[in-house]
Amino acid sequence: MASVFNIGISGLVTAQRQLSTTSHNIANVNTEGFTRQRTDLTALPAQGSGGLFLGSGVQVQEVSRIADQFLVKQLQSANANEAKASSYAAFASRVDNLIGDGSLTSSLESFFAAIQDVNGNPASISAREVLLNSAQTFASRFSDFEARLSATARDLNGQIQGAVDRINSLSEAIADINGDIVQALGSGQGEQPNDLLDQRERLVSDLSSLVGVNTVVQDDGALNVFIGSGQLIVAAATALPLVTVPNPLDTTRLEVATSGGGASSIVSPLITNGELGAAFEFRADMLDPTRNAIGRLAAAVTISFNEQHREGFDLNDNFGLDVFALGTPQVNADPANTGSVTLALDTTDVASLTAADYRLSHDGVDFTLLNLESGATQTLSGAGPFNVDGLTITVSSPPAAGDVYLLQPTRAIARNMSVSVSNPREFALARPNRTSASLSNIGAAEISAPTVLDITDPSLLTPTQIVFNDPPSTFQFGGVGPLIPYTSGADIDLNGWRVQISGVPEPGDTFTVAANVGGAGDNGNGLLLGELQLTKIIDGSTATYQDAYSQLVGKVGAKTQQQQLSRDALQVLQVNAQASRDSLSAVNLDEEAASLLRFQQAYTAAAQVISIANETFDSLLAAVRR
Repeated sequence: MASVFNIGISGLVTAQRQLSTTSHNIANVNTEGFTRQRTDLTALPAQGSGGLFLGSGVQVQEVSRIADQFLVKQLQSANANEAKASSYAAFASRVDNLIGDGSLTSSLESFFAAIQDVNGNPASISAREVLLNSAQTFASRFSDFEARLSATARDLNGQIQGAVDRINSLSEAIADINGDIVQALGSGQGEQPNDLLDQRERLVSDLSSLVGVNTVVQDDGALNVFIGSGQLIVAAATALPLVTVPNPLDTTRLEVATSGGGASSIVSPLITNGELGAAFEFRADMLDPTRNAIGRLAAAVTISFNEQHREGFDLNDNFGLDVFALGTPQVNADPANTGSVTLALDTTDVASLTAADYRLSHDGVDFTLLNLESGATQTLSGAGPFNVDGLTITVSSPPAAGDVYLLQPTRAIARNMSVSVSNPREFALARPNRTSASLSNIGAAEISAPTVLDITDPSLLTPTQIVFNDPPSTFQFGGVGPLIPYTSGADIDLNGWRVQISGVPEPGDTFTVAANVGGAGDNGNGLLLGELQLTKIIDGSTATYQDAYSQLVGKVGAKTQQQQLSRDALQVLQVNAQASRDSLSAVNLDEEAASLLRFQQAYTAAAQVISIANETFDSLLAAVRR
């Protein structure tokens, strides 16, 4: 009878534990990251009796978690991919909304429309006032764009700092739980601390959304956590914190580094997933190129417009001044450098200016210039200056081997773009020279308006006569000097100007090129300024201002749409990965309710076994008493 009692008790105990496990599952149905548990049973060893082996009951083997590590890692990977795509898409939409709002295009069109209007009446002060206001609006749009993009860069730094803080917090929590798990495994003689394992798994899942993770379980049950391309951040019960440091060649941008022994090592390039990976990829692939492209457009507008404006005469009979002012190219030197360089835009080669940043390094003999966008390199030999890609690089002090610089030619160009002209009379819409024909001319020849070839020629405004000889197949400047053959329509160049005389002149016919003093009604230079809108100036003289901006809008829009589509697809994959994990590991109340009834019946049946054993034992005692 003792064996029947023992069997009944073993059944009662195991049923009770099954009920406890099921109740625990039901109680945690809404606990995030909870993995349902199962009480695994095994039969007690059979006992020999009269040549037979009779069962001796049941015992609890273990309480196990219903989990599949493949599904868990799949979910962690899906979390990292979805978080990266969502974060990138959010920042990309911000830039896309800024670039695509049409404000720069409308201000560009309004500015050149104002130029066309003032060309209709160059002497009108009111029309010039409108032009001045349009120029100010146009310039402020560039500086506003750069200010807002710069604000996005600062927000990105904030996100990087916040992500690193959360990663460190999660790493410390994982390390703490590692210690608890190792201790629990030791005191429990190998029994799994399921709830602690759930907590650790949830922390790792949260961590995977911030940065891609890889995990390795040690023999003692502790979990080592790696990020990026193998950087260890949790080693058993020790967390190895990350830090943020300024980029050594650009202190405005934060990088992620490991710290140890008083030194730090930047690991940003190794981080390619999660929210943190999205921050670095967005900065490199969209934010920086967009800021550079806006800066290049601002530089192209400023240089080309100022150059043409300087070739005109204003209402005060002065040569035109620069209309626009803008920022300067940036040179960021490594603190360890011994030499120094300066950087300027080559105003004679705007067409070659790119939207790339460059890395300039010296090997002790030559400089190497690396285009960080295309990856192309150039060797710069000698003492310089070096003219390359629309830039002028000047060596200010002798370099040494190992010197390195980050060149950002256009990054900050638009930041301080403004209008230098303050008086509407200062718009130089007139040509500096005018041409005229003598009233005594009797031939059928005509002279064209002059074109400026060299605004710096000291004789540009010196009055000059072109006098035809007899026969009129030649002419002389001022009626003296060498005889110059005449060809109708051919260029005649002198003193930094060019004209053409067409037709049939007569001997003695005289034409004059002189300073355009008092040319208030002349719009010759204004027309040339207006033509800049349709002139292909950028990208190797293949794109107008509007073309270059439209290409930027299209590129940003396409990248944003790509990221949004990627986000939507990865969200579906993340949902599916979560569903796959939950289908196995999440608590199903219907299933648990059925198990609860089944275990309750088992408990009742085991109790009945004990009751029957007790009655049998009592009957046996009663028979013995008789």
